[in-house]
Amino acid sequence: MKTRIEICKICGLCYGAQRALDLTIEQAKNRKNVVLFKQLLHNKYTVDKLLSLGVSQKDKLEDITNKDFVILRAHGEEKSTYNYLKSHQINFLDCTCPNVLNIIKHVYIKNAEGYKILIIGKYGKESGQMHPEVKAIAGWCENPILIEDADDINKITSDNKKYFLVIQTTFPQEKSKIIINEIKLKLTKLKKTFDMVDTTCQAQLMIKKQSLELAKKVDIMLVIGGSNSSNTRELYYLLKKVCPTFFVETKEDIYNLIKQKKVISGQYIGLTAGASTTKEEIINIKKILDAL
Repeated sequence: MKTRIEICKICGLCYGAQRALDLTIEQAKNRKNVVLFKQLLHNKYTVDKLLSLGVSQKDKLEDITNKDFVILRAHGEEKSTYNYLKSHQINFLDCTCPNVLNIIKHVYIKNAEGYKILIIGKYGKESGQMHPEVKAIAGWCENPILIEDADDINKITSDNKKYFLVIQTTFPQEKSKIIINEIKLKLTKLKKTFDMVDTTCQAQLMIKKQSLELAKKVDIMLVIGGSNSSNTRELYYLLKKVCPTFFVETKEDIYNLIKQKKVISGQYIGLTAGASTTKEEIINIKKILDAL
């Protein structure tokens, strides 16, 4: 039987990630001293490619000088980061995903109007590390309440008159729906004003939907992307429930799977990728599988 390989109809770089990458490459071609402030995207392949173009990466603000041209990552940054760069007369380009900027705008306005901000997102309760998007959003309001699961709703007290809720763009929708219902129930009982904006990324939802459809047809699924990418890991765990699924971050990973005979000739193989994975990576993995 001939090996059959099918790439998911919708997968790989979302609009915000592609925009950030394109803008950075453009700057790298036209400027010197282009500096990424932290990882542009959670994807080693992409970061290594940018470094090969002469871009450098600095993870601490104090290491940046006014000779640098700074790229702010797609996940967003706290208000204090912008204040630092401006006060030190450091030129920068904001590559924050437009969807994240929309959340920040809502949070900043509602905080000024006296709302207590509620943020549903991965603040580190499970992983031990706060997601950079959550940290960025939280940095635009005063003492927000961070919620990762239903138990965190107990943090909400009757101290404030009105509450405003936003959601990390890549937070699992099925989980956020349960949490939102519980929050609404509690605040209704407390007779508090409640408002929210659904900020779940639609691109993430479409990748999950299309990937699940493909997973139901194939023998195995390969999820391509950075191991430190939250949305890619979520996709992997989701598909793992449907069919044998393997995480592929590098070419070495696929060669190891072939060596271990987890990927063999004659299989119907589905390929998908997280929203921070380039099309180039997906095609590179497919070329290896084509040779089976």
